[in-house]
Amino acid sequence: MSSLPSTARRLAHLVWHRRVRASLERTDACSLFGLDLLIAPGVLHPGHFASSRLLGRHLMGLDLRGKDLADLGTGSGILALLAARAGAVVTAIDVDPAAAACAALNARRNKLADRVNVVVSDVFDQVEPGRRFDLVVTNPPFYPRAAKRAADHAFAAGIGNGFFARLAESLPGRLAEGGALVMIQSSDADFEPIGRMFEERGFSSRVVGRRRGLFETLTIREFK
Repeated sequence: MSSLPSTARRLAHLVWHRRVRASLERTDACSLFGLDLLIAPGVLHPGHFASSRLLGRHLMGLDLRGKDLADLGTGSGILALLAARAGAVVTAIDVDPAAAACAALNARRNKLADRVNVVVSDVFDQVEPGRRFDLVVTNPPFYPRAAKRAADHAFAAGIGNGFFARLAESLPGRLAEGGALVMIQSSDADFEPIGRMFEERGFSSRVVGRRRGLFETLTIREFK
């Protein structure tokens, strides 16, 4: 009997994984938080990943009116659209052109294109020099390995957590005075080396949200 919970978890994870794999191969309609989304093949599906929904709920609890916000790794654009709907001016960034195109499409579908500027960029490389943000939000790639294809950038942070290294290095020059980074993290990945990268740049962090799920614990951290 003691093995039943772990067996059930493995079976649930297998079913979930098959759904995720199937979603990566087709265009799928999705309605979340009152947004009408189309998820293109290969783009992270917010309906299948609790990290998107948890971070979305956190954003919905913030006063974003008049804020200049960057959504780094925008994927389908769900976080960018929630922020724009709440009154922010948003720069939605993704290194994968297919994801950027998906986010732009969803901005148009939800009549928020006038508040969302989509940029294909590796972190801030292609963002206007000197542009600073009141808030940077990211549902980042969790795993320290190289991406095998463009769509894998949603999961693969690069050898040695290259995504986080580039973000920590560039962030001081991208935050407005009093600005912050809000990032979600999974218990599947080791946060300690990532946290050190930001500490070495003078940032401190605090936990602002947490969810314990069947497969992982998700933690939202704010860096200032």
